[in-house]
Amino acid sequence: MSSPFRYGKIVTGDHFINRSADIQRIQNNNSAGINTILISPRRWGKSSLIKQVEQLNTDNELRFAFLDFFKIRTEEEFLTSYMREVIRCSISRKEELLQAGREFFRKLSPSFSFGADPVNDFTLKLTWSEAKKAKDEIINLPEVIANKRGIKIVVCIDEFQNISKLPESVLFEQELRSYWQYHNNTTYCLYGSRKHMMLELFKEESRAFYRFGDLFLLQKIPEKHWIDYIRDSFSKTGKKISKDIVHKMISHTSNHPDYLQQLSHNTWNNTDSEVTEEILSESMDLVISSNTLYYQDICEGLSTTQINLLKAILHGERRLTSAATMLEFNLGTPRNVSKNKKMLGTKDILEIHGDMIHFNDPIFEYWLKHFYL
Repeated sequence: MSSPFRYGKIVTGDHFINRSADIQRIQNNNSAGINTILISPRRWGKSSLIKQVEQLNTDNELRFAFLDFFKIRTEEEFLTSYMREVIRCSISRKEELLQAGREFFRKLSPSFSFGADPVNDFTLKLTWSEAKKAKDEIINLPEVIANKRGIKIVVCIDEFQNISKLPESVLFEQELRSYWQYHNNTTYCLYGSRKHMMLELFKEESRAFYRFGDLFLLQKIPEKHWIDYIRDSFSKTGKKISKDIVHKMISHTSNHPDYLQQLSHNTWNNTDSEVTEEILSESMDLVISSNTLYYQDICEGLSTTQINLLKAILHGERRLTSAATMLEFNLGTPRNVSKNKKMLGTKDILEIHGDMIHFNDPIFEYWLKHFYL
């Protein structure tokens, strides 16, 4: 029997938990032609949420193009991927693909090569020297296709904050905004996990994407939905789990969606008939051990004073620049503390609101406290 839980990948359908208000908000934005800006920590389910919105588009009213900025390092790579995915979502036959060059472009002549499934398995090539002279045609492509085909397109771009890493990124942001803001039949759903970078892009008046759309922070899924989902999933597969143990699972993972799915999977896998406290403990150990190498890599990228600052925070210290705290934990000077706090926030290890500080990754926090430090 296969596990009823999924983690580490995009989930939809029965594996997708609630978020009905978030779905409705994004659907309303898409229908009204309002762009959506979505921010949440890594592995909170942003991509699954957007895919679920697409899955619920049963009448095919909208066409969804998906890109991931995580894999993109140059402007050329972005524009090529952008063209390919916009064409892929809006054209359903090989013959239409072959006509696309003539129908949608005046300056460009992209070439296509096809795999076994021509509509979904194709590559698109164009020379960068040619593309640079016709960037307007590429950037406007979804709107041109939408107008000619009588459809609406939603361009969804994951890890959008990585646009800031491109060479001459500020200029490129300005180019994109200068065209996208006039699109009426294309909306943009831009989402990312680096909160400080996303807020810088969309909240600072000096940036091109300032107030580009409806910006919201994805919240945790309410506990009651997890309780029903986890208990029902165990029950449907002939296993039992008490509400008290589910509460402990949620508490252990601080209601982090991916970790809770992972813990649920481990617990289900270790259970023959009914979950015990011992099974839960063993399953939690598996979650920690499976992430240890990742956590070790994080720590290797931190300085000694940054590690010491994390240690002070884990000990409950809040007056981090007091002489006693800096001496006890070897934090350096107040300037060092300020700089390291900012750096740990920039790395999205910490969430900082004034004197309120917490870890974005609850299992990393647990591992630091009980294993590393």
